[in-house]
Amino acid sequence: MRSDGQANNNTLIQPADVRQLLDAELSRRGLGHFEVYQCGPTLDEAEIITNYPDALDRGDAADDFYQRGHLLSLSKRRIKPFFWSDENILAPAAEAVPVPGPCAPVGEGASFIVHGNQGFYSILNLCSFGEHQQFRERVLANKSELQMLLVSVYDEALESGATSLAPVVRETVLTPRETEVLSWTSLGKTYNEIALLVSMSPRTVKFHMKNIFSKLNVTNGKSAIRKALQLGYIREQA
Repeated sequence: MRSDGQANNNTLIQPADVRQLLDAELSRRGLGHFEVYQCGPTLDEAEIITNYPDALDRGDAADDFYQRGHLLSLSKRRIKPFFWSDENILAPAAEAVPVPGPCAPVGEGASFIVHGNQGFYSILNLCSFGEHQQFRERVLANKSELQMLLVSVYDEALESGATSLAPVVRETVLTPRETEVLSWTSLGKTYNEIALLVSMSPRTVKFHMKNIFSKLNVTNGKSAIRKALQLGYIREQA
């Protein structure tokens, strides 16, 4: 069981072609250590490609370096890249556990995210064991390229079937209007407010919500929002 609190059925994979691509592209930009998660809607399963030192991949020691559970949970809700030091993900320096060999405590990290259909998404984690300011500057200087690199890796994984997390394509059960109404509901808007925003009567908004409850087999708005997020029908707002 990993210390991030997630299920222990994660599969560690090391596809040589993908890893070599990442090694080459990141090394060229002065960024060495990486970890890519291909994630499902609930994080119950995740495929991983990584060149992290063994010490960082031990489930019982991960939180000695950074809060992996917090990192994965935060990534699921984010769209924009972020630095670990800005989100209190790094282990406090006083609590960092020394590692035998060349692996020093993690000093900085950065995460990039790409969201796919039906709640599937991928995370590119980068970390530095030294020269933390240079690491941050390199990430910022290559921000767009790093995002596109992750998009390419995720897209190729889906196209090739290399990941078992590729979503099954199916028709969305919600109509565009129902999706629009539920999206506004997820932002805390009332029926009257939604009616003004989408140019319909409050009665029509209620009619759409009733259809949504029926299609998603739920009885209230909170359950509808939660299920729609899990199925990827609406996107969680940061």
